[in-house]
Amino acid sequence: MNLLPEFAIRNRTIVFTIVSLLVVWGTVSFQTMPRREDPEFTIMTCVVTTRWAGVSAERVEELITDPLEEVLDGIEEVDVLRSTSTNGMSTIFVDLYDNVAPDRVDQVWDQVRARVRNVEMPEKNITPIVTDDFGDTSVILFAIYQTPLPGETEIDPAHVYSNRDLDLFSEQVRDALRLLDGVAKVQRFGVREEAIYIETDAGTWSKLRLTTSDLEELISARNIIEAGGLLDTGDGRFYVKPGGKLDAVKEINTIVAEMASTDKGANQVYLNDLGLNVRRAYQDPPGLICRYSDPETSQAAVIVAVTMKSGSNIIDICSAAKDRLYELQNVTCELPPDLGLVPVSDQSDSVNARIQDVVLNVIEAVVIVIVVVYLVVGFRTAAVMAANIPFVTLVSVGIITLFGVQLEQMSLASIIISLGLLVDNAVQICDQSRTNQMEGMKPIAASVSGARMLAAPMLNGTLTTIAAFVPMVIFFEGGNREFIYSLPVTLSVMLAVSWVLAMTFCVILAAMFIRPPVNRDAPDAPLVRSFYWFKKLFRRSRKTVEVSWKTENKHYIKQIYGVLVQHAIRHKFITLFVSMGLFFLALKLPVSSEFFPQGERDQFVVGVWLPENVGIEQTNQAALQVEEMLRKLSPFTDENGKKVERLRALRTLVGGGGSRWYLSWEPEPRKANYAEILIRTTDPKLTHDYAESVRKVALQGDPKLGIAPLPGLRVVPMEMMLGPPAAPVVLRITGDGFADMQKLRDVATQVTELIREQPDTWNTHDSWGADAYQLQVDVEEDLASMAGVTNSQIASTLNAYYSGRQLTMFREGDYSVPVYFRLIPAGRKSVSAIESAFIEGRNGKVPLKSIASFKYGWEPAVIERRDLNRTIEVSARVEPGASGNDVVSRVMSSKKFQQIEENLPNGFRIEIGGALEESMQAGTMMMKAFGMSFVAILLLLVIQFNSISKAVMIIFTLPLALIGALLGLYLTDNPLGFMPQLGILSLFGIVLNTAIIYMEFADFQIATRSAASDGKGPAGGLTRDEFRDCLAEAGKQRLLPIFLTTATTVGGLLPLALAGGPLWVGMAWLMIVGLLMATLLTLFVIPALYAIIVENLRISPLNSPLTE
Repeated sequence: MNLLPEFAIRNRTIVFTIVSLLVVWGTVSFQTMPRREDPEFTIMTCVVTTRWAGVSAERVEELITDPLEEVLDGIEEVDVLRSTSTNGMSTIFVDLYDNVAPDRVDQVWDQVRARVRNVEMPEKNITPIVTDDFGDTSVILFAIYQTPLPGETEIDPAHVYSNRDLDLFSEQVRDALRLLDGVAKVQRFGVREEAIYIETDAGTWSKLRLTTSDLEELISARNIIEAGGLLDTGDGRFYVKPGGKLDAVKEINTIVAEMASTDKGANQVYLNDLGLNVRRAYQDPPGLICRYSDPETSQAAVIVAVTMKSGSNIIDICSAAKDRLYELQNVTCELPPDLGLVPVSDQSDSVNARIQDVVLNVIEAVVIVIVVVYLVVGFRTAAVMAANIPFVTLVSVGIITLFGVQLEQMSLASIIISLGLLVDNAVQICDQSRTNQMEGMKPIAASVSGARMLAAPMLNGTLTTIAAFVPMVIFFEGGNREFIYSLPVTLSVMLAVSWVLAMTFCVILAAMFIRPPVNRDAPDAPLVRSFYWFKKLFRRSRKTVEVSWKTENKHYIKQIYGVLVQHAIRHKFITLFVSMGLFFLALKLPVSSEFFPQGERDQFVVGVWLPENVGIEQTNQAALQVEEMLRKLSPFTDENGKKVERLRALRTLVGGGGSRWYLSWEPEPRKANYAEILIRTTDPKLTHDYAESVRKVALQGDPKLGIAPLPGLRVVPMEMMLGPPAAPVVLRITGDGFADMQKLRDVATQVTELIREQPDTWNTHDSWGADAYQLQVDVEEDLASMAGVTNSQIASTLNAYYSGRQLTMFREGDYSVPVYFRLIPAGRKSVSAIESAFIEGRNGKVPLKSIASFKYGWEPAVIERRDLNRTIEVSARVEPGASGNDVVSRVMSSKKFQQIEENLPNGFRIEIGGALEESMQAGTMMMKAFGMSFVAILLLLVIQFNSISKAVMIIFTLPLALIGALLGLYLTDNPLGFMPQLGILSLFGIVLNTAIIYMEFADFQIATRSAASDGKGPAGGLTRDEFRDCLAEAGKQRLLPIFLTTATTVGGLLPLALAGGPLWVGMAWLMIVGLLMATLLTLFVIPALYAIIVENLRISPLNSPLTE
């Protein structure tokens, strides 16, 4: 360790060569390493979706959801089962434990598929579908839509693209993007599927002996797509292909239906003679409606979503995708010129911006170091210190690629966090070299001697900082570990590289370039020179004395500190109690908590919810109203008085969500009463105000803009959070098993009202929503048996009449069109028409009203469960600046909530969910990591100083760091979240380094003076005054490097604090105020605490060997 500086000086060429090669490696790695917006981690969730058209939510829960959950609950890796049963659909989310290894996840999903396959469904045609790519994030979304031809302002009505045209164009785009390197999959959303409908009215159908089963047999027999076998002849082998594939709708009309036989033979008629209307159309109602809009237009669209492979470069993929589409349209002309190909979401823009921010921050840090150090000690020292930063950064970038680290928000965050720590090592080496030269040593000897003196304390300071971060990799599990993995790895590598280069490269530079002032009375540093000039100016009236730069510097800078620290030592208990009091006062500061802050992106989402019994067409009309409101709110007057458009583009999906286009966005499953509107703004800084104006105008309207309020709609603008998805305020009301639904609703209503009363909440609602008005058919078993009709036949017939029964598939090359039988639209719009329906039984068709009675009433449209127990989630959004965690904590500590808990029925409970639940889980892991960090730091300090008392003294600086850290968050109104917690760890590292090096110098002063004394004093052979002088002198010697470290680190963080965005602001202010406070307190509290241990506890400051 102490040999490194000497080796570097003797082998400068070798060191420069190795460092240069490493820098080249780091530069190349920076250009080529994978880039992505968020860390690559596995979302351990799959979705089991089961459709059963026309069946009530309660029946879906009983016959589909519950049996599936029962078998899935037996898989040992499954942590939580979350299910939603709605009319005609069951959706089950299967969440795994965090400690499941990512390479085991696919095996678990195979288990899920196997168990789901073995569950008996209520009908043979019901098949649960397991989707395990639920967590895949699309890096870019393209909207495919029609635009006016170049030079035109409107689309020619004679050449409007049909939905089928858009389908074919989107297929071309999908197929082209699939072939790009690094692309994992390409999905399409919003494709309007075609169908062939065989329709008739209920009266006509009731008179025919033909049944739906007969019709299905006739259509299927004509639509042969099976192979006909092989024929071997003397001329060779022939493949037999049966004809009869349907190739036109008219062929269905000409299918011969055989009626009942007579003596003269069978009466044969065609389907079109039976009053059956055959038409080809788009599926009605559509499963999903998609539109693209901007300030000028709104058109039907198809969305193409691109997902990239693991380890790929997001910037390269997004650029290649955009280039490929440009080529298809403008070079090869495979796509028409009037086809819009617009990216409505592009993560590469955000990644580029963040990388530029980091590069800019490194440059700013270098400039600030040069300026600050130049003002205090001159240009040569400043240049050497600043040169260390880019070299350490680039070398570290090369090394972290060996650990699989990619460029994303966590690794970029760690680079920024570590800049302050990197400066500290360079400051220590350069300052000691300069100090030694001023004492008369030659440059090489001064640099080597200073580095050897600082090697051990700097190494221990580096190791203690690494020990603060590495436990995060150990105690975080699963997706959380993958999410933060790059941060401790990058920080540890950068700190280790910083120490090695400080001991080698920085020592060489210090020996080559750092020199003391040539004229001691005319120092190079402008700040010191100005102090000296002012002092001489004010002394002109006094008697002239011999003044040198060294005595002036000592007088001005160090004498004041010497007097103050002597007072602190003399009143050491007061100093200690004041610092402890400040610490406890800081803990009382009302600092909010929020694990991940809200991001500043050029995107936000507007969710539109209608009552649960609303159809997709009504939802579509509501979405159109919201789109119009968004266009009217788009114009904005900036601070310069210039009008700008905030809306760049928007994509609407009616009937459910699309792909996961951002890590913290969890798309909704298919819901007819829901629309997702993704808005892309022209500037990320305009996003928040735009979203807020949408929220307010949707509730209150805006007469000036001609916007009326939107009653009956739940319009919820949502900005993206930086981190995994979680709602800000969530409380779960759970009842065991099939708990009484009315009791659940009663408790949920009380909790909803309590949350709604909170001043910072809005959009408070429960997850079950409103009940749906339903018609219940009660079958008289005896009458049905006599008529030869079973319950399943009743359900099957009604389902065919009103939802449609699929008969076969129409084939057009590789394109398939389903063929359905159902009643004409007029017969499907009236609920009363069901009473006059005829049911197909084994004795023919009988009127439904002759075997059943009808009852109208309200039933749940949505039933949610969690771990096989019925659950209602009450959730809310919070006002800007408010913390959802604080709202939940306030609600749960209120008297009303306690009364609700006391009156809960047996088997009921209220649990925390959403962001607070995630924060508590992550907080538990963070506390474990902090605990291990504390033990590791303590052990390292004991090893270095061979003294528990000194280790405790140094650790005492950590609470001092918290004083300023919490004060910084409080003064700037930032929450204590994930990034500020990392800032605290980084702050701990800087403060520990300061305390460790101070302790080394104090021990050196005490040992040196003790060796020259008679050894009879009570403090290590020194008198009390001599001992205190040693403590003060050690502080004076470290005052300048401590000041430089603080000033350069604070200066480097200021740009982040002022314009760094929500991810950095809280952390930056925490470190700025925390470092200023901790530096100030450390310089006084550590000497005072040292004095207490030696003078009052009688512990020797010097380690003495045991004697017999």
